[in-house]
Amino acid sequence: MSGAVVGQVAACVAVTAISGWLFRLGSGLRPVAVAAWAPLLPLLALAPRVPWFAAVSVAAGAWLIGQLGWWSFYVRDVQMPRLLVAVRFVGGCVGVACVVALARAHLVAGHLGLAALAVPVAWVAMEFLVALRSPHGVSWSVAYSQADVPAVTQVASLTGVWGIAALLALPSSVAAAVTAPAGTGGERVAVLLAAAAIVAALTGYAVRRGRRAALGEQVHVGLAVVEQPGGPVQIDSPEGAALVSRYVEKVHLLAGRGAGVIVLPEVIFAVDEVRMVDRLQPLARVAVDLGVDVVVGVARLSETASANVAAVFDAGGDPPSVYQKHHLIPGLEAAYRPGRDLQYLPGDRRLGVLICKDLDFPSLVRAYRAGGAQMLLAPAWDFVRDGWLHSRMAVVRGVESGVAVARVARSGRATVSDAFGRIVIDADTTQGAAVDARVPLAAATTVYSRLGDWFGWCCVAITALIAVAPI
Repeated sequence: MSGAVVGQVAACVAVTAISGWLFRLGSGLRPVAVAAWAPLLPLLALAPRVPWFAAVSVAAGAWLIGQLGWWSFYVRDVQMPRLLVAVRFVGGCVGVACVVALARAHLVAGHLGLAALAVPVAWVAMEFLVALRSPHGVSWSVAYSQADVPAVTQVASLTGVWGIAALLALPSSVAAAVTAPAGTGGERVAVLLAAAAIVAALTGYAVRRGRRAALGEQVHVGLAVVEQPGGPVQIDSPEGAALVSRYVEKVHLLAGRGAGVIVLPEVIFAVDEVRMVDRLQPLARVAVDLGVDVVVGVARLSETASANVAAVFDAGGDPPSVYQKHHLIPGLEAAYRPGRDLQYLPGDRRLGVLICKDLDFPSLVRAYRAGGAQMLLAPAWDFVRDGWLHSRMAVVRGVESGVAVARVARSGRATVSDAFGRIVIDADTTQGAAVDARVPLAAATTVYSRLGDWFGWCCVAITALIAVAPI
């Protein structure tokens, strides 16, 4: 074996390990924001300098290394079949390999502009097309790694998560283009200037939007969790009666702090459909007595149409309004039927109600925004390990459509964010919690709330054009 071949093999092994490690840091359950900007750089730097098969193999191997940290979460916590998890991993490897292969073809040909553009748009096209058919919505995106970086997340108000994903890939693609073995000096300068203009425009927009204040009326919201083992507790049992009493105490505590809207987690109780209103009377009475609105998650049982619902008890004592969860976890929630209707707080369309996984679907949030919602109230239930990630998905949904979000999860986090992604409350709930805050509402809509996935479709179209462009 020649020295050149040995060098290439060593480079491939090193890049696979480095990019795999960076993928794992930047796309896990608790990603490191800065790491998410880097994993593509070694792959793209290597790609034009080795045979195409080596380039795509390294890309697939690096992605697999990065994703293996998810295996136990999918299999043990979400209870996905092992074969389905393996298919998901293989699909991701193929997608990342195709992105690198497309960029490599243009890097080798010296088409530096197309090469620099190929990676961001192809990566977004991959994520977007998966999300269109996935029962998990847009939960698979590198964009959430930036959820605690407001200067980046503001881009979501223009493009959804797709713009953030493209922005994360841009520095690596530009660096690979300007250092590629082929190409002219003029093309390199043009790529740098175009990238600098894009970054400057987005940075200016993000800084301006991030500095805006939500000047609308404030809502004082409270979030309460009494941690309980296992699933919903039968409300007719002694354990159920004790749990109701503890939640009534939490409502008293939060109302005493001034909260006017109090949100409790998802499927706390299991109750027969015909007896639900009667069995939840303690919460109905405390809502009236304290003059607050209470949102509580319940497993509503029925022989024909069991459902995961959020019951809303208002201060006026009216019969509870009920929201039925739209997007159910495959397998784990097979016993429930999905809902279709939106639900707002009685007499106040500024406050909409949804449940946990519903926040993985931007179209539902956009529908609420179009209906007048300025804040979403979300009972939830996490798997402990995904508490940070799932709470940040909710924060990004709020930025996309310009709504505040109050989400409270069992075995996860209680989080309140405003319409600009500023986190007002972020508390661990694994041992229970009772937190509250005043959140200003914002009346302005966003480009994304009006136009939807325009950027995702543009990336699909541009990727197709780059793929058929002459090499």
